[in-house]
Amino acid sequence: MSIAPALSFDQLQVLLTVAETGSFAAAARRLNRATSAISYAIDALEHQLGVALFDRGGTRKPKLTPAGEAVVAEARLITHDVDRLRARVRGLLESLEAEVSLVVDQMVPTDDLTAILRAFHTVFPTVPLRLCTAAMGEVERLIRSGSCGIGIGSPLHMNGSGLTLIQIGGVPIIPVARPDHPLALVGRSKVGVARDHLQIVLSEPVEIDRRAYGVVAGAIWRVGDLSTKRALLLAGLGWGGMPEPMVRTDIAAGRLSLIDLPDYRGGKYPLQIAYKTDTPPGPAGQWLVERFAER
Repeated sequence: MSIAPALSFDQLQVLLTVAETGSFAAAARRLNRATSAISYAIDALEHQLGVALFDRGGTRKPKLTPAGEAVVAEARLITHDVDRLRARVRGLLESLEAEVSLVVDQMVPTDDLTAILRAFHTVFPTVPLRLCTAAMGEVERLIRSGSCGIGIGSPLHMNGSGLTLIQIGGVPIIPVARPDHPLALVGRSKVGVARDHLQIVLSEPVEIDRRAYGVVAGAIWRVGDLSTKRALLLAGLGWGGMPEPMVRTDIAAGRLSLIDLPDYRGGKYPLQIAYKTDTPPGPAGQWLVERFAER
């Protein structure tokens, strides 16, 4: 049994050039080859595929057949993948990381995060990024386990031993509730009143750590992520402290209200960049670190 010769990347490039330029002669000029060489390459490709790629009859310029159009579409995908592979290899030769892994505390404002990552993709389009979000001490655990090379978390939940730490400010935390919640209706609450109303708090999983930070109320519900906490607050199930950027539009739209609690003033949730000192990030990761530090 005879085996058909494998298609070559060069043949696909010739096919695409003919399709783009509209003639064998124009393709020959662009590729700096003889027109006969272009014609031979197309003939060989048609023979290998078993289909006619161009209709050469009745016109001076070759016209793609329906089969040819389908093959050209596939060829474009293949050449795009090959170009991306070449760019990736060039990045590896230039000592760029094979991947950058980043874990960020849920408190990090989404707008800031996406703006920096959009710029990262523009500067390092061939470097894959693995992004994780975590709460509290989980940021440090993912860094120390090697699951993520760079972390953005809070010094409140991080032991700096063996880590390089860069302080980057923080996020304001404000107490909020739905506008029809008693604490929102009363205006300025008296000292101790907040203890009588259900408080929704962010907490680590029970099996890891039962601590809950900023607890004022006697009755609390612990949740593991800010999205769930926000949903419960919007449903009127209690009150809680939230990062101001995350609830800014809710307050503006009247879905949540800033509440005045003498027992809970909120404050700033401090943030820092962290990575293991003995395994610092490469060029792409260091670029990320610098952008977060600047912002």
